[in-house]
Amino acid sequence: MKLFSLYFSVYATAVCGQSVYEADWKSYKMKHNKIYSKGEDDVRNAIFLARDKQLKLHNSQGHSYQLEHNKFSDLSHEELTRYLGLNASLAPSARFLQSFNVQFENRALPTSLYYHNDTCMPPVKDQGGCGSCWAFAAVAPLEFAQCKNKTKSVVLLSEQQLVDCVQIAGSCTGGWYTDAWDYLIAAKGSAKQSFYPYTGVQGTCKYCPGCACMIGAKVFTYGYVPSNNATAMQIALQKYGPLAVAIAAVNPFFSYSSGVYTDTTCDKADLNHGVVVVGWGILSRVKYWIVRNSWGPGWGLKGYILIQRGVNKCKMELYPAYVVPAS
Repeated sequence: MKLFSLYFSVYATAVCGQSVYEADWKSYKMKHNKIYSKGEDDVRNAIFLARDKQLKLHNSQGHSYQLEHNKFSDLSHEELTRYLGLNASLAPSARFLQSFNVQFENRALPTSLYYHNDTCMPPVKDQGGCGSCWAFAAVAPLEFAQCKNKTKSVVLLSEQQLVDCVQIAGSCTGGWYTDAWDYLIAAKGSAKQSFYPYTGVQGTCKYCPGCACMIGAKVFTYGYVPSNNATAMQIALQKYGPLAVAIAAVNPFFSYSSGVYTDTTCDKADLNHGVVVVGWGILSRVKYWIVRNSWGPGWGLKGYILIQRGVNKCKMELYPAYVVPAS
């Protein structure tokens, strides 16, 4: 009788456990509108369950940040890389960076700065499965600066123009944000998103430099902030607005939910993603940057992530850059 009870208990636990996993998988697919054939469903489910195990283990260990399921939870590593797009081979040399010998005057710095709530901050956009993060990292600071310095209201600009028209290692295969600004200077304008909407696929360049109604902003100049200098980044943020930066995004980054991101594996990884720093603050005595991503408002903290500040976390303090719109 005892043996039968033990068998029944183990069997029931296994069946119930399996049903819970199946329910979680069905709920996940419904929430993210994912429909697969039977064969692919099995593969995706296996990826999801492995990630589910990783997330639960991480969240039980008392880290400074939490992870959650999102649209990436059933994607393979190869598929995840399509949502990046920074080409690290285009990073400026040390000699080139020295040519930007910008001196930032000392000034009193507040304990926090929150541009993400500013009326000039445009809504978070979604690059989709096109490696165009570099274009989004270039456009957001320009949109903000144009609003602050000229229009006083947000004019959405076109990332698709950059994907289609930047010839030096641009498109969905990767690029670099200051190359985008170089192009916009040469092209004499950044098109409005309404005239040149985002498709997430490289196409023929449709920009018309002679069509004044198409142009939403122009780039006057840009510059790099000194590397590994968090104070200089703060001063530049106050002076110029949001900064484009390069980071090394690794697996936990894709599943970020809340808290201050302090992952250590990214510190030794290669740069592969472009994002935008929009402020700073302190949470539970941990200093952080507020970083805007290009994976839509459903990722992270409504499209944002808090990343540890002042320690070159994920190498994000190596290549901060600002842009100045033409007056």
